[in-house]
Amino acid sequence: VSIETKTNLDIEAAPSFISIFPCIPMPTLTPPPLNANLATTRLEFDRASQGIKRPEVQLLAAGEAIFRFASSRNQQTGQSIPSTEWAKGAWWVRESEYRKIIARHQSGRLPLGTVARAAVAVQPSWSNMDVSIKATVVKDIYVYVGQGSTQYRDQMPNGMFVTLKGWPDVQQIYIPGMRSTSFTAIRVLRQKIVTTNDFGF
Repeated sequence: VSIETKTNLDIEAAPSFISIFPCIPMPTLTPPPLNANLATTRLEFDRASQGIKRPEVQLLAAGEAIFRFASSRNQQTGQSIPSTEWAKGAWWVRESEYRKIIARHQSGRLPLGTVARAAVAVQPSWSNMDVSIKATVVKDIYVYVGQGSTQYRDQMPNGMFVTLKGWPDVQQIYIPGMRSTSFTAIRVLRQKIVTTNDFGF
């Protein structure tokens, strides 16, 4: 019985598995958008419909810039809100809508926060509107979009009642789940305090 021994030369000369079957690049799997089934689940639809008319499900694509006006204090308690919480609200606008607000602010004398309040119909008891936030979308996410709904009869410190209709040419964004996974869809680029006033309309 003979035992055949392979030399190093034999091993080196043998074709490798890799050379016979070269690596085939695997396709890159794109993760599904966040809130992928929003049209079916209707997550937070009732809350969205309180602020916008006929909420429509739309995709916010990665790379889009979005903007928000927030409050540095709780309007009910007067306590300061940590800056880490300012961007966690659901209400935003796209850059095109933000530019409309900026343009009207620059063409008049009202503070930016006050102009923004009128544009998106935010009652004074809800928000001080003294923080401007810019963020970029880093993950595709489905959201609700629509024109702001009229907000009625918020009482001012002087006893007057305020009705805010919002601007008909401004579409608002409502992002469901911002207190959980949806917040990972954005990256905050800028937060700054802006001027407003006590009456806010």
